[in-house]
Amino acid sequence: MDLGIVCGLTSYFADVKRLARHIESCGFESMWMIDHPIMPVKRASAYGGGAMPAHYAHIMDPMVSLAGAAGATTRLRLGTSIALVPEREPLVMAKEVATLDLVSGGRFEFGVGAGWLREEGEILGVNWTRRWAQTREHLLAMKACWGEEIAEFHGEFVDFPPLYSDPKPVQDPHPPILIAGELRHAADRILEYGDGWMPRYDRTSLEHMAATRAVLAERFAPAGRDFSRFTMNVFRCPPELDALHHVAAAGADRALLILPPVAEPEALETVSAWAEQLLPAFGSSAAPAVE
Repeated sequence: MDLGIVCGLTSYFADVKRLARHIESCGFESMWMIDHPIMPVKRASAYGGGAMPAHYAHIMDPMVSLAGAAGATTRLRLGTSIALVPEREPLVMAKEVATLDLVSGGRFEFGVGAGWLREEGEILGVNWTRRWAQTREHLLAMKACWGEEIAEFHGEFVDFPPLYSDPKPVQDPHPPILIAGELRHAADRILEYGDGWMPRYDRTSLEHMAATRAVLAERFAPAGRDFSRFTMNVFRCPPELDALHHVAAAGADRALLILPPVAEPEALETVSAWAEQLLPAFGSSAAPAVE
């Protein structure tokens, strides 16, 4: 099982390039960015896991940040954890994803979700009660852009005539699409348009993780899908050996640790400490970028 580090970087937190180089040099497999395009001042939506972290109101754009990280590293895989797909225009996002995959040499992991903050989503044009249906169409439209020389899509939420959308991703057929969520619908979504799963450690039992992986293993082949491409990426894992061993036993391919929002010197020290404590048991399998 690989270990990755999730960051909610702000302008006052840490330099993304220095942090990415340090995460890579310490031996971690991947670096992930949180996504909130905006943060409404007034909000009633509940944050799963207690009070919403204050720095969420100030985090930088994940795609631009990951492009900076890509230029500073050679092996580190780079992901969104998670990209709020229905809050973004799909044609623009298709180009951003493909470009990031290109400039990183095929190292991008596209973690996606529909969002939890209703006030944010509605400001950005999300049909809140149908946000997963909207997410589905956005992703299918993006797949058309990545996989077809001349793309065309006609749906309820997304509709465009034949057009060119370039560049194309380096990874074939596109960067892995990792679906967030713990409910029973997650398996159906993964089967239709995803490549992996991003359950939260603090919201998903180990038994549910193992059972969902087993169900998907049975359902992929009859649906014409290749299960060897599937990955289970457990989000919000505590940086503790016992917890990580349990997650690995449940079938996780990757565990994602949340870097606390601290100043850069402390952030670098935390990454170093985690590497010394955890990586002897869970080493990296990161591959170099495609030249």
